[in-house]
Amino acid sequence: MTKRDLLSLQKNLKEKNIILVFNMMKFTRNKLTYIDFSIDFGDGFSGTSKSEITKSKEIGFVRDYNEDAAEPFVVGELK
Repeated sequence: MTKRDLLSLQKNLKEKNIILVFNMMKFTRNKLTYIDFSIDFGDGFSGTSKSEITKSKEIGFVRDYNEDAAEPFVVGELK
């Protein structure tokens, strides 16, 4: 992702009252190589993650609003 992609994501989430804060981002050739972020869904689910970005790692967050969700919230390494 580029910085523009991340800022667009942050803006879209804010419109839904979800707060995404970037504590640190590093880029190489305009591509994200490191991220330190926090996310707060405003419903008791929040978390932080920081990690180097590689092709074999998927970093991010998932919020599943289904009542019977096995994992209603995950943050950090997704794969």
